[in-house]
Amino acid sequence: MHNQKQKFESFLLNHKDKIYRICRAYVYYPELTDDLMQEVLINLWSSLASFKGQSQLTTWAYRVTVNTAISFNKKEKTYQGKNAGEYKGELTDDTSHRSAQLEKEAQLERLHLAIADLPKAERLLIGMYLEDISYKEIATILGTTTNHVGVKLNRIKKQLSKKLS
Repeated sequence: MHNQKQKFESFLLNHKDKIYRICRAYVYYPELTDDLMQEVLINLWSSLASFKGQSQLTTWAYRVTVNTAISFNKKEKTYQGKNAGEYKGELTDDTSHRSAQLEKEAQLERLHLAIADLPKAERLLIGMYLEDISYKEIATILGTTTNHVGVKLNRIKKQLSKKLS
């Protein structure tokens, strides 16, 4: 048990930010992201003992994250993708920030809103891509082919580019 706890803590230290961003890609509102993240962590912990090492630990963890997100969204009746576009994030008005930093934040906010308008599966796919997860690993996580991942990502990039233009 102690060894398992150390393994889990070590893994989280290196990967919790990526897992959180994948959760955020799947649900837009921060309060739902935190709830999803909590469920993912519970599922990772409870299924760590059954990890057989047949794939990389990261691939297994991302697959648990994806499966948890799918189940979470089925259970979560208050979240609907059509409402994601209603979110209006606020930029902090801090005089110490340069205008370039504010513009960068505004661009990121526009990107988050554009991603939030995508269907759930596409949000998840672009979220993993933005985390520098390889096409091969994304394909393994989603149970599809590398070629399919590439085609879908190219289509998503074109959609986002149009929305941001």
